[in-house]
Amino acid sequence: QLQEEQQKEEQQKQTRRELREEQKRKLREEKEKMELAAFQEEEEQRRFNEEARQQSKEKRRDELKRRREQQEQEELESFQKEQEQLQLSTEEKQRRIASRRDELRRKKEQQEQQEQEEYFREQQQLEQERERRRELKRQRLAEIATERARKEE
Repeated sequence: QLQEEQQKEEQQKQTRRELREEQKRKLREEKEKMELAAFQEEEEQRRFNEEARQQSKEKRRDELKRRREQQEQEELESFQKEQEQLQLSTEEKQRRIASRRDELRRKKEQQEQQEQEEYFREQQQLEQERERRRELKRQRLAEIATERARKEE
């Protein structure tokens, strides 16, 4: 009878131990699910913010281009009116207009070159930021895996 009681007690201990292990496992799984969901939500927010920044930069670049073209047109019209008012000879008018057009064309090319360089720099920065985020994500996933492995030991 004593032996039976000991066996029952041992079985009860084993059952309680198994229940505790099961509860721990479920808690661990739930925590991992929550961490993953939070991480995914952060990633989605980062992607959204990055897209918004990109759209904002493109909109700003388009607006600058539109303003620049408008300004160039106004400058050219103003210059042409000036030339007409001065009543210069036809040859002189043509030479000055051509010279001014060349100047405006060079100015436009220079501005376009600067905008292209700025755009390239922005793209490089965006790529560096994406790479940094990917590295953070890899590190976080490695941490989760390490933590999981440690807990399982």
